[in-house]
Amino acid sequence: IHPPILYLGYIGSSIIFSSSLAAIIQNYVNNKWAENIKTWILLSWFFLTIGIMLGSIWAYYELGWGGFWFWDPVENVSLMPWLCLTALLHSIIVLQKRNSLATWTLILSISTFTLSMSGTFLVRSGILNSVHTFANDPKRGLFILIFLFFLILLSLFIFFILYKPNIKETQNNFFFNKETSILINNLFMMYFLSSILIGTVYPIFLEVITNEKISVGPPFYQKLLTPFLIPFLIIMAIGPNTKWIKHNLSLINVKLILLFFFCVLISYFIIIKTDSRNLLTIILIGSTLFLFFNTAKDFFVKKHTNLSQKISHFSFSLLVLSIILNGVFSSEIITNIKVGEKYNYQGVSISFEKINTYKKQNYTSVIGTFKINDNNNIIYLKPELRIFNKPIMITSEADIKTTLLRDNFLVMNLVKDDDFYNIRYQVKPFMLWIWLSTILIAFGGLLKFYLRE
Repeated sequence: IHPPILYLGYIGSSIIFSSSLAAIIQNYVNNKWAENIKTWILLSWFFLTIGIMLGSIWAYYELGWGGFWFWDPVENVSLMPWLCLTALLHSIIVLQKRNSLATWTLILSISTFTLSMSGTFLVRSGILNSVHTFANDPKRGLFILIFLFFLILLSLFIFFILYKPNIKETQNNFFFNKETSILINNLFMMYFLSSILIGTVYPIFLEVITNEKISVGPPFYQKLLTPFLIPFLIIMAIGPNTKWIKHNLSLINVKLILLFFFCVLISYFIIIKTDSRNLLTIILIGSTLFLFFNTAKDFFVKKHTNLSQKISHFSFSLLVLSIILNGVFSSEIITNIKVGEKYNYQGVSISFEKINTYKKQNYTSVIGTFKINDNNNIIYLKPELRIFNKPIMITSEADIKTTLLRDNFLVMNLVKDDDFYNIRYQVKPFMLWIWLSTILIAFGGLLKFYLRE
């Protein structure tokens, strides 16, 4: 179900693209057009959000790697249009409310569709080597590339030749207000997008030019994105409560500053016993908690306004917090073990009790039974190997025990020409909250669609 829903998001971006070009040609880029197109932006954003989440769940449960995001090139090509679409969703609100940021909104509309088409080309052409690619067909890839090239040229021609900016557009003459905060967050989104785009396409161009293959992994993205995520989260916490015309900076008062330092202090105590005790991680968790408490407070301060925005922003803070804590507190044990053996490591004992083999219709199922004593918490996990005959292929099915606070994840693999099995046991905190927060983010967008806020 993941690819069709993802492509619904991509198709939605084509409606936005078409409407934007039509509005340019008709000289109808105004707040009325923004009000109409916002519906399609919300629908496209909703399906793209759900599609990315389903792909992440598939990777976590089916690949046996024990993670939900690997900065795989195909994961990136779905994330990039989402970042652009999220920026567009905020800028279209400014155009609707203030008749401002019209040119920027059009650029985002065209860019979203271009990134969606580029993603389709990269996934379907066979250029990328990934477990997420499917139906690789170079001929179809060439067709999509020509189609993409034609559409980009056409849209650039229409934008630069036919677009006439409205000189009556509302001017923002104040240093800080809601419009400024949205624009700043848009710029952060574009930075994140650019960083991911470079990390995704650079290896492709390098291979074409020098025939040298390189892999851009998580450390590249973490070093580039993490420092800028901190101010992004802080502005996101303050921005929604600012006024449209002019915001008094004194309202960003001592209470907010004290709350921020309190969040940083909580962050310090959260990670004091981990190996991730560095200043950047402490401030990052502190910034996320700052956003979390601010967005939670909004539910009680203004009970009946912008409910959809409150839900999505609160859920986003929960998502970022869950991802960071998942990364900080995850643990992993990898070892080779025989049936009947027991392995001990730092308070965790893994006993390989037995193995059962079953004949299925088109594969042989090998199921291992493991007793795990994790700090006096005893659980049984039964990972599976599936051995297919035509073609000969072995796949691993992880067994996962999910609770409210953590997942216990176990996967096993055959060791060639040996009686040993390679096992990977992982404890993944807050996995359930990653999925739930993403669903709530999408629900917030859907609620905005129905409430017409």
